[in-house]
Amino acid sequence: MAEFLPFHGLRYNRDKVELSDVLAPPYDVIKGDMRGQLVARSDYNVVGVELPEGEGDAKYANAARLLEAWTAKSILVRDDPTFYVYEQEFEVPGSGEVRRRRGVLGVLRLEEFGEGVQPHEFTLSGPKEDRLKLLRATRANTSPIFGLFADNDGWVTALITNAYTEHPLCEARDGEGVLHRLWHMDDDETVNAAVAALEDEPILIADGHHRYETALNYRNERRAAALAAGHEWTGAEPENFVLMMVVSTLDEGLIVLPTHRLVKNVAADKIDSLIGNLERYFEIGVLPVAGAVALPDDATPSFGLHLNGQSYSVRLRAGQERLAALDAARSTAYNALDVTVLHTLILEQQLGIGPTELAAGGSIGYTIDAAEAIRKVDAGEYQAAFLLRSTPVEQVQQVAAAGDRMPQKSTYFYPKLVTGLVLRPLD
Repeated sequence: MAEFLPFHGLRYNRDKVELSDVLAPPYDVIKGDMRGQLVARSDYNVVGVELPEGEGDAKYANAARLLEAWTAKSILVRDDPTFYVYEQEFEVPGSGEVRRRRGVLGVLRLEEFGEGVQPHEFTLSGPKEDRLKLLRATRANTSPIFGLFADNDGWVTALITNAYTEHPLCEARDGEGVLHRLWHMDDDETVNAAVAALEDEPILIADGHHRYETALNYRNERRAAALAAGHEWTGAEPENFVLMMVVSTLDEGLIVLPTHRLVKNVAADKIDSLIGNLERYFEIGVLPVAGAVALPDDATPSFGLHLNGQSYSVRLRAGQERLAALDAARSTAYNALDVTVLHTLILEQQLGIGPTELAAGGSIGYTIDAAEAIRKVDAGEYQAAFLLRSTPVEQVQQVAAAGDRMPQKSTYFYPKLVTGLVLRPLD
């Protein structure tokens, strides 16, 4: 199902830069003054390309000029075709436990969703327009998409283990303390085995939906332009592939954190009557200590709520009435999600924040830090915080297999794949 191939990687020349100074988080998690801090670490920090500066669309041309200049100066150098083993060593937030997550970096042939590639979240138009303009200007995949595959027979995991050696090709620690390591996986036997092993594996996008859809759009417009000009489109063009890291769903370092919701700009009377209105569908528990939300580890949709200085546990009642209030057109797997119940029964039906309002922005904030969510409510920045449990990978797979997509920012696969370790030029 998946055509996954080695590629010419573009990597930082460690004789000219300190790798830890030039890496950056993905564009969508760079907030506030983080960009300035990254640039201050090095004039060659990849954020200059990944999140360029400039007036209007001129910023995309600026990114392309930087990429071209860095390549001309051998700040960035091109590898021969290879797969890469990519390892992240990190501490699980809140536990102190250290884990490692390993996968393979390569290029995946672009397919429409449902044809070997499955999404699990909805996307917004704004980020896709931004990423498309950047891709047109730079003709490079600046950061990898994160994909999951089953690997039930363990073939790919075995190949990764065999390619793993004591001395990595490069390693660097990012600003969050995550250690990133890279190895070549380029001998013919291993490459052929990896290509063959992944041919039968459907790929589930864990992170990078906007970038995948952007790559599809770019391929489609390039193909249309070529055909309109009377040129042949063979399918071997670089636009037919996108940079991706694939990780086994059985990998011990696969961690999914919850993304909590914060609410603002809702009419005061809706907030004041919220607890009473929720009792129709939910069992409400008043918690004696604000923020001390301990949620059950079972299949019944549950989450925490904090507003007006008080914390609550919110648990869906049994019965057919609440089922009728969910979306009958969606799958059972979709309607069983905590985040679905929250979005449908509370955000939309009680607070008036439906898909249109979510797309417009201004009503919902997101954070993976529950304590931060509570602080922002208590400080008056938001009116309420909904604290979610992690969504198990199995539930993500079930929703995707049913042809459904979860609400945006339903999952946070931790840690994020770093930007700048390997880039993939299309030329």
